[in-house]
Amino acid sequence: MFTSVSEKEQKELQDVINKLISTNFLVKELDRASYFLANRHKQKLEEFFQFLGWDFVMDDRHETIFVSSPLGIHRKRLSREESIWLLVLRIIYQEKREGLSLSEFPVTTLYEIRVKYETFRLSGFTKSKVGDYIRLCTSYQLLEPLDSDWHTDDCRFRMFHSWLHIIEGESIQLLNQKILRYEMGTGEEDGNEMDEETEAD
Repeated sequence: MFTSVSEKEQKELQDVINKLISTNFLVKELDRASYFLANRHKQKLEEFFQFLGWDFVMDDRHETIFVSSPLGIHRKRLSREESIWLLVLRIIYQEKREGLSLSEFPVTTLYEIRVKYETFRLSGFTKSKVGDYIRLCTSYQLLEPLDSDWHTDDCRFRMFHSWLHIIEGESIQLLNQKILRYEMGTGEEDGNEMDEETEAD
């Protein structure tokens, strides 16, 4: 499949494939070299993931690549609190991206996240857990901290367009309803897992 590619690029493509399998996302803003390499060999990568039975999507408009396993392989269990955190940030992303150009990334703060929790009267926001939640998001290339102290209210986070794919394009109203189901304890069955290839719910 990759025999026509130079030995050097074969090694680089192996790295790209391993990144996609382990984190399911590749965001151009975070790894331009890998993104451009994948773009040059898009057809070969599509064939490779098709052979695995996975979907390969290059979202050029939002400069994001993601892979997904329709069979739910590599599914990661999420706690109720982690699922709510992702839904809250997905809502913030959706609200903030309105009016921005595609070249801009929404930026939020820990204060805004906390206020959103208070708006929904969610009890799960604790600063002792924030570090774990942020590391979850950075590992899936969903956001990037812009300040070193993650626990201060004015700590800023740049949010990438991979949010569109981890919890796919739903209206704010539907996202709000999902959070309310979690708070009532009825959303755990359909939202406490995340494919390492695609969705949080």
